Amino acid sequence: MLNITVETHPNVLSAAVVLGDNLYSEALHAESNKDLCRRFIQKIFNEGELSLLGDFMSPHVVNHELADSFGEGEPTQGHNLEWMADLIFLYRHAFPDLRFDIEDQIAEGDRVVTCLRMRGTHKNTLMTIEPSGRKVDIAGIRVDRIAGGRIVESWAHLDALGMLRQLDALPELNRWPQKVAPVSYETAPGARQRVAWSSLPELPQPAFVS
Repeated sequence: MLNITVETHPNVLSAAVVLGDNLYSEALHAESNKDLCRRFIQKIFNEGELSLLGDFMSPHVVNHELADSFGEGEPTQGHNLEWMADLIFLYRHAFPDLRFDIEDQIAEGDRVVTCLRMRGTHKNTLMTIEPSGRKVDIAGIRVDRIAGGRIVESWAHLDALGMLRQLDALPELNRWPQKVAPVSYETAPGARQRVAWSSLPELPQPAFVS
């Protein structure tokens, strides 16, 4: 009988144990960050517990969805938890049955990507949009950076255009361009062709517009 002896250097075994421990630690860290973001969505957006905002977000958090909306040179809005609370209150007021469902989550390092689905019924004024009673169902995504057990930076985007379409709140030009465009127009100077609007195919009417 052939006997084969395999010798493994102790340093190799130690490295394998350390690598395994590191991977396990990273997995636990990723799950902890995902859980934080899940609880944040549930407590703040779905339950409206705005007084708990500081439990999930650092007082120095940078919310890029707020900072960027005011343009360059106005970043302080995104550093303010009160502004974040106002934004959430605005949506919860306009959609009293507001609900965010988590479709998927991915965590790596100190960041968590959360794919969302937002649904609600437009029962109160949303900025300048009067209550319509219409239901909205749109997609969204959040990217949160976590440090010290709290969100310190976030990027969030919702399908605002889709929401406005479902609320029938888009200007006529955006909804039915062929209805308000001129019969024909001159192309830019130097162009070789003229295009008539009447020759373009009519856009289909979305099912959610009555």
